[in-house]
Amino acid sequence: MGLLVCYPSELSRPLLIEMENRLPAPTTTMILLAGVTALGTACAAAAQTAEPPPVGDSAPAAETVVSRDVPMQQIVRTDVPPTIDGVLDDEAWAAATVINGFRQVEPTEGGEPSEATEVRLTYDEDYLYVAFRCHDRAPEEIIATQMRRDGSMGSDDHISFVIDTFFDRRNGYYFEMNPAGARRDALVENNSGFRDDWDGIWKGKASIDEQGWVAEIAVPFKTLSFDPNTTRWSFNASRFIRRRNESLRWATPSQNTEFESIADAGIIEGITDIKQGLGLDIKPYSLLRLKRDHDADADGVDFDAGLDVFYKFTPSLTLALTFNTDFAETEVDERRVNLTRFPLFFPEKRDFFLQDAGIFAFGGIRSNPLPFHSRRIGLGPGGVPLDILAGAKLTGRVGGVNLGLLDVQMKHDNDLGDKNLFVGRASVNVLEESTVGAIFTHGDPRTTGDNSVGGFDFNYRNSTFNGDRTIEGHLWGLASDSSDIDGLQSSWGFKLDYPNDRVNWGIGFSQIDDNFNAALGFVPRPGIREYFGDWRYRWRPDSDLIRTIDSGARIYRITDLADDIESETYDFELLEIETQAGDEFGIELTRNREVITDDFEISDGIIIPAADYTFDRYSIGFSTSHGRPVSAGVRYTGGEFYTGTRDDYSLDLQWRVSPNLFLGGEFEINDVDLDEGSFISRIVRSRVNVYFTPDLSWMTYLQYDNDSDSVGVNSRIRWIVEPGSEIYFVLNQSIDRDDNSFRVTQTDLTTKVGWTFRF
Repeated sequence: MGLLVCYPSELSRPLLIEMENRLPAPTTTMILLAGVTALGTACAAAAQTAEPPPVGDSAPAAETVVSRDVPMQQIVRTDVPPTIDGVLDDEAWAAATVINGFRQVEPTEGGEPSEATEVRLTYDEDYLYVAFRCHDRAPEEIIATQMRRDGSMGSDDHISFVIDTFFDRRNGYYFEMNPAGARRDALVENNSGFRDDWDGIWKGKASIDEQGWVAEIAVPFKTLSFDPNTTRWSFNASRFIRRRNESLRWATPSQNTEFESIADAGIIEGITDIKQGLGLDIKPYSLLRLKRDHDADADGVDFDAGLDVFYKFTPSLTLALTFNTDFAETEVDERRVNLTRFPLFFPEKRDFFLQDAGIFAFGGIRSNPLPFHSRRIGLGPGGVPLDILAGAKLTGRVGGVNLGLLDVQMKHDNDLGDKNLFVGRASVNVLEESTVGAIFTHGDPRTTGDNSVGGFDFNYRNSTFNGDRTIEGHLWGLASDSSDIDGLQSSWGFKLDYPNDRVNWGIGFSQIDDNFNAALGFVPRPGIREYFGDWRYRWRPDSDLIRTIDSGARIYRITDLADDIESETYDFELLEIETQAGDEFGIELTRNREVITDDFEISDGIIIPAADYTFDRYSIGFSTSHGRPVSAGVRYTGGEFYTGTRDDYSLDLQWRVSPNLFLGGEFEINDVDLDEGSFISRIVRSRVNVYFTPDLSWMTYLQYDNDSDSVGVNSRIRWIVEPGSEIYFVLNQSIDRDDNSFRVTQTDLTTKVGWTFRF
């Protein structure tokens, strides 16, 4: 085992999966697809919605209990829809519902805003319309440096709103815009986080004028899942004024409450007679790929086509089908150096698997042991890409049940044979913000054997604990059954969190049996008991310079199943300071203990011998506010490391030249000096992003590491012709370094066109 620099498929490129021009034939897939379709049809029949009905034509929904004092507004309907052009001169806005009364969250909880904000709401049978008027007495000081679709807007002024279309006070949709017209969206999951890789189809325009700036948004009801039997939706709105680092909110402007807490949102009511049409989206794609193997002096041309279909059996239950799936437009992962004995975790980035991915989340588990991690699908042994022939996914809500079913048929592989992979997840809403659920997976994408995993979880949340405090808890249990292992293997655990502003703490425990195997999940370290806890206290001094001072500690202890220690970490956050402008400074001290029972190779030819190691490390870091055109972050971590020392250096630079140009660079060094040998690992990343408009961008990402001694180039032109219809031009190159020269070894140039037809 050598020093491992990790990225998908062991190449610096997207997950480019070559497909055959044929539809799935295996009987298993057809049976499961038919079963999924039949289940969706049954759910639709049970809901008595052969066609999605307008609100008001069905029996009234059960009333959701709202146990806190939140603002409420009646929304009015319009007969003349506004033009979405970033200018508030339409008749519809003059008659729309007006929301104001924003208060500060930061820097002063409940304080008067420095600038006034108004939100206007209206709707017709096809769209929800939202407009923000952000007054500003100095419009020339408004910061708008980003145009990237789904990019971070923390460097800019921006507005956002959340809607809960089921009025379950748990889940919803998130929309965000800045004055340059950049758009971002996400799914809100269980009041506690964003799934920001979701891409919805919606319109938005923004402009700066002498009064400040304006954002106009139109969200089609065809984009949303919703309960047709309720006239109430949860709603909250926020505004961020970058130059003052000032955060404003309409409902619950509390520092203990995150904006994604739907349970603390306000309410809009009066939504009636809205429609989704047939609830059918058809998205075909065509693809042309030119390939060049420079070493073999060989060229290749691939033409491919495929199809995605989305059908809403009811306004709250969606079936997604994909045929001959391709992920050519997927952005590459970051290369990372692995100096541990265990595999690294990489997030999912493929759109088909990201759609409604939060429904499959289980037990509050972040990485170990995940019963389902969709990155396993499409990767065989050693991370080799495998072809996906077809997939079906049914997700949504039926009454108080949250449902997710996923079935994928892989192309026949000479080593693995025919592989069908299945995941089922269901949870039931209980109490006011909690759920009880179950999960089941079947299939092993990396071996010829079979594997199944089943489990149950209880997820508790109360955002009115002791007033406006939040407390969360998770309890879960899993069992796996593998064809090469006799008997069931189990895993179980719990976690309790108190995620609040002044005091924030959490404790937890999990146990994973030696042979527990979640083949469709992620289990980097079986055969352990894991104990963990953290605590942090925050001071908010009355200062024009300092906003917060944090201090805390984290404890992480792993034993084997006989309670003998394998790993132990005590991490002390001695000091972390954030200024009123958003600059940050921190100092940490960490004590590590690693009990290694088998020698392991940390780098080529360098073996760490089995022994009991204790070593101390310290870290100091500083980062400047992203509100400035140029921002930087620098961190040094040093100290002992196994039999020697290790010094880590990192530098992150960002230059927002204008809304049309972004330049970024990152540099990481790990300098390791051991009794067994020494080595230095280096990773360099560079980004050059050009935004012609918010809908036309050219983004180039270069990465180099000295272990592979290669450069990876990923350059993408993305043209959003209209929301849901896009054209991509993607260049991927692998470049090897020989001495002081560079040699191109492989070039892929892909053109992909995808178009959405809505009915």
